[in-house]
Amino acid sequence: MDAFLITASDPTTFLILAVILCAVIVRAAFGFGDVLVSVPILSLFVSPKMVVPLMGLVGATNAFLILIRERKAVHWRPVRYLLMASFVGVPLGVWLLKWLPEATISLALGIMLVAFCGWSLFGRKTVQLRSPLWAWPFGFGAGVMGGAVTATGPPIVLYSATQGWTPEESRATMQGFFFPNSVFILTSHWWADMWTQEVVNIYIITVPICIIALPVGAAMAMRMSRTLFEKLTMAVLFSAGLLLIWG
Repeated sequence: MDAFLITASDPTTFLILAVILCAVIVRAAFGFGDVLVSVPILSLFVSPKMVVPLMGLVGATNAFLILIRERKAVHWRPVRYLLMASFVGVPLGVWLLKWLPEATISLALGIMLVAFCGWSLFGRKTVQLRSPLWAWPFGFGAGVMGGAVTATGPPIVLYSATQGWTPEESRATMQGFFFPNSVFILTSHWWADMWTQEVVNIYIITVPICIIALPVGAAMAMRMSRTLFEKLTMAVLFSAGLLLIWG
């Protein structure tokens, strides 16, 4: 209890909560982006060894809460394909990480994101891939990136952007993939003893933040047209691609 009170009263904890609040609002609005927003900022003043497992817990919580709220909008058939293909792709990603520099893999993903999002943002219509079979290559790509650099999100968001779903369907379906994937990641973090007492204490404090922030993000999303939602999603992905290239 003493350790929890010390953590709760630490000024750094308030900064962490402020960043996570903004990140969760983004996640609720777009269905992704909490890690993209939070990890680079938190890593400026907190050890990555604490940030990564903390945001793993926060991300899983967000995915679960959004999935419960919007489960009726999930397209479960492509989610099944995405998950199965992802599990196949993970070993290849681990192998690539062993034989290729992480920077090379991140650069390749960044170039792909910038090219695709640039095409969509600057006057070209986003490609429509309606067959559920397209979930296989995107899910496989997510598994490869997850195994290599723990970046499963961008391929799934790209797939969602090609389906012509409503913003609600897009957010919900992505959580159908992200939640099981998050459970796998959390298990890996637990196995690697990354759940320190400090991580657990801060996570407990963030749960109410998530509960408060999610409705705010959802309210923002309801005010967006499908066109605006797609453009903002592409803008966030475009920024992610630039960060991967720059890094």
